[in-house]
Amino acid sequence: MMTKRWPTIFLLWLAGVLAAAQLGKMAALMPAIRADLDLTLAGAGLMVSLIEAGGASLGAIAGILAARFSARAVLATGTVLVAAAGLAAAAAPDATLLYLARLVESIGYLMVVIAAPSLIAMAAGRDSAAALALWSTFVPVGIAGGTILSGLAASLIDWRLILVFWALAVLVTLPRTFRLPAMAEHRQTGFAVPPPAIWALALGFGFYTTLEVGVLGMLPAYLSEAWGFSIASAGVVTGVTSAATIAGSFAAARLIGTGEGASRPLVLVAVGLALPAALFFAGFPNGELATRLSGTIVAAAVIAANAVSGLVAAIAFARLPVLLRRSGAALSLVTASNGVFAQFGAAGSLIGPPLVGYVASRWGWSVVAPVVAGLSLISLAGFALGERLAHAAGDGVSRSDARAGSGSRGR
Repeated sequence: MMTKRWPTIFLLWLAGVLAAAQLGKMAALMPAIRADLDLTLAGAGLMVSLIEAGGASLGAIAGILAARFSARAVLATGTVLVAAAGLAAAAAPDATLLYLARLVESIGYLMVVIAAPSLIAMAAGRDSAAALALWSTFVPVGIAGGTILSGLAASLIDWRLILVFWALAVLVTLPRTFRLPAMAEHRQTGFAVPPPAIWALALGFGFYTTLEVGVLGMLPAYLSEAWGFSIASAGVVTGVTSAATIAGSFAAARLIGTGEGASRPLVLVAVGLALPAALFFAGFPNGELATRLSGTIVAAAVIAANAVSGLVAAIAFARLPVLLRRSGAALSLVTASNGVFAQFGAAGSLIGPPLVGYVASRWGWSVVAPVVAGLSLISLAGFALGERLAHAAGDGVSRSDARAGSGSRGR
């Protein structure tokens, strides 16, 4: 049943979606931008990935710093930065200024993805798992929307006008951000670091984003080069593949439950990593198998793999506040913890595409499948370690509380 808190949750999710659309817009517009500004292929790749630079380099520090301020103020400031940088990019006369605008955009994007899930966690209450599962879809939804809409518009209007559109679109949520209902924000008065369980969980999430974004980032090139897809068809398949993640995220919201135990979440993560890893052997077939499969079957396998893998991101975000509680950490560390998540996720997004591209150019596209399987195992280990560390920390807190209680009774 929809509660009064869900309009606020949807507003915060939309802020994330519009920020993530800035990831997809540049990829779709890059052919036109390259032609206008004479960018090399390597320079174009850097332009697309630069929006993750802020998170990859400053995510944890930014989260710790942001925890000292109002999350609403951080969200509003980030939104304005993304919009201002988008307008500056549209007016940039050369590649240098476009790179600078993209860097500023990355700082705004980082502020949004740190503050919005923190506010969702505060607003959601007992719906926290479902709300954070919804939040986990903001990147695939944003990338799909940014890529598809920008690609369609690029054949009709100049790329600079499209950048103006996305800059203004980001501001849609700003008035409502200032009118968010009052929430008990937990701010840090000092500089505190999240507990080890959060870092381990973020490590598992980082390896997941490495394989996820790596495959998505190189999928158009793979489908065109290995299976003869047109650029337009490969782009549509990639957009559908990205959006398919939503299915797994909503399944996670229904399956994860409301308990604190680790068994069910770890089982779901294992399914969300193992089944896609197996499907990728059909998506990136080797030898004789490749001769028996068509491009349509390969695309379907990759789409199905992505749909199931949506379980992982949803559970990662849903378990973050749970592991904080089980570790005995203060709720004020939610924002700092989201900064750690942003850093590992952004680092994975930066590393993934060039890693997959290097593997494919060195050993062939079929080797991508075993690499994804290896990354999946490391990711699962990170999730399991996070749960184990939280459990151990919780036992330590319980023993300390018990000793304190015995001491007070003795006096």
